[in-house]
Amino acid sequence: MADVTEPTVQFKLWTDRSQMLIQNEETKNVLVEISGYDLQFNINFEYINSIEDVETAVGGLGEMFRHIILDKLLEYKKQSD
Repeated sequence: MADVTEPTVQFKLWTDRSQMLIQNEETKNVLVEISGYDLQFNINFEYINSIEDVETAVGGLGEMFRHIILDKLLEYKKQSD
């Protein structure tokens, strides 16, 4: 990537940080945490016109996160061996 001059953004350490947790319902152990600053979820509502479209979007998110989790799990297992 070419050297690009871009503006700097500053965030408040605690109040600007978004955090989403997925917990085991029984044990309350955190299984997944997504956190960071300026997290954006852009949904193209122009193309979501039915419950089927919503289910397609949700299914796609599930597949995307399945791949991410499996990749991270493989990395973790390799490091712990």
